[in-house]
Amino acid sequence: MERMATGVSPTAGGQALAKRMGAVLASYDLAMSDTRRVLLGETDQVRIAYLALADQQYLRGPLREVRRSHPETVLKVVNLSPGEQMIALRAGEIDIGITNESGELLAGEFYTRKLADVGSYIALPEHHRLAAQDRVRLSDLRGEFFVSGDAQHLPGMDRRVETYCKKYGKFRPKFHGPAQSLTHCFELIANENSVLILPAFASHHSPPGVVILPLADAEVTWKILVVWRRGRAGAALKALLDALFTKVSPKANEAKRQG
Repeated sequence: MERMATGVSPTAGGQALAKRMGAVLASYDLAMSDTRRVLLGETDQVRIAYLALADQQYLRGPLREVRRSHPETVLKVVNLSPGEQMIALRAGEIDIGITNESGELLAGEFYTRKLADVGSYIALPEHHRLAAQDRVRLSDLRGEFFVSGDAQHLPGMDRRVETYCKKYGKFRPKFHGPAQSLTHCFELIANENSVLILPAFASHHSPPGVVILPLADAEVTWKILVVWRRGRAGAALKALLDALFTKVSPKANEAKRQG
């Protein structure tokens, strides 16, 4: 500022700054407005993560409903492993995830709710001694190598497989891996003579060199969980949650199961 006979006036530098600060302040106001909308759950997009192969049974119908009822909302959908979903939720990169039992680890930080219990299938190399059977029991798999899940991508998978093998097969499993994705799992089965317990929603997959059969042990089940951020949910997110929990396919609880 500089003093003049008529009072105090900005210097040339001050006048230049004032011209530029208008845009800065407008940007600041916009950022604060966006932040308030996020805190109130009033965003114009919903970012959704899902497990590989689970989208067709659990997500496609609800997505159609939300797009029809909230056409102004952008639904961003991404395939992430359970471990990747945990990271993305904590980083604020997604609003909701459809995941497995690992979602229970987030119960203290996010809302969690069970979507379904699903039964199990077993994936075997196509030349395996049991490949021609109608179904397989865990006790038939004593001595086999089970595909190990990478702890960062599939947290808790090995521990759950070990629990099931000890309880229902009466043996402690051996592991081979770890696999970092479902595709990698199937590669280990086809090329390394490993086996893999799969949730029922993945049983329609047909990877080369692999046979997928029902697991006869009906007690071997997997949870599908929905995990979403705490705080006020926007209208589109609420609609998605309602659609998920009211439109779950009756087949979601199959494999409690046939036989």
